[in-house]
Amino acid sequence: MNRPLATVRPATAADAHTLAALAIQVWLDTYATDGVNDVLGRYVLSTFTPAAFAAWSESPHVALRVAQVGDQLVGYALLQFGAAQPLVPGCDTELRTLYVQSPFQRSGVGSMLLREARSAAHARTGSDGLWLAVYTKNPRAVAFYEKQGLVAMGLTQFMLGGKPHDNHVMATPPR
Repeated sequence: MNRPLATVRPATAADAHTLAALAIQVWLDTYATDGVNDVLGRYVLSTFTPAAFAAWSESPHVALRVAQVGDQLVGYALLQFGAAQPLVPGCDTELRTLYVQSPFQRSGVGSMLLREARSAAHARTGSDGLWLAVYTKNPRAVAFYEKQGLVAMGLTQFMLGGKPHDNHVMATPPR
């Protein structure tokens, strides 16, 4: 199915409700494959809030970019500056989130968002290098980041409901 081309732009506070809904949808589609329980429900409703997205859109410590098709948001990338990761010395820019709505995956939207994130990192820090953590049991995302030139540097854990979940720490060298 051919989809219209997406554009990428900085997010604004006016995008906050749309981004919260988009984030919850993508997160649940990706991680709640066996259904939604109390732990998952509480996590998404407390993490992906309109207030959080509004604050991120205005914070000098983050860069938030949205992918848009027409007047619809289909993905976003959230960068955190000053986020050191011991496995990636010398790089303190974290790609906290890169989410693309399922119908727009494999359409180039994720690549566009990653390019824009690296450009924002360069504008802020003088380097377009970044690091991220990606769930080890998400092979589609791991393959995407590898295709984009990121390399696994080690493992970290994401705690959810008192249980650890292994994540690859991946990084891209500055261009």
